[in-house]
Amino acid sequence: MPKRLTWMTVGFGLGVGATVAVARKAKQQAERFKPAAVVDRTTDKVVDGMVRLRDQLAAAVDDGKAAAREREAELRARGPEGGKGDLAPEGRDEAGGLPTTL
Repeated sequence: MPKRLTWMTVGFGLGVGATVAVARKAKQQAERFKPAAVVDRTTDKVVDGMVRLRDQLAAAVDDGKAAAREREAELRARGPEGGKGDLAPEGRDEAGGLPTTL
């Protein structure tokens, strides 16, 4: 009889423990899908996306500035009068203004 009582107590304890664990997990999942939680997760994703976009834009601006500095150094190396004519894009006047032909 003591063996049966021991195993019945162990089984009862495991049953109660499993029930409590499943109830907690179910409550967590229900909490996760409440509208406030969904809004928080969505907001976090949007903020992360905006941070990535900001970082990419900052990198693009930095690359553009570096390219501009490099081009300026190249132009300054040519001298004040050197190669003005070959710097204008094709189809534009020498100052880089309006197209000369349509």
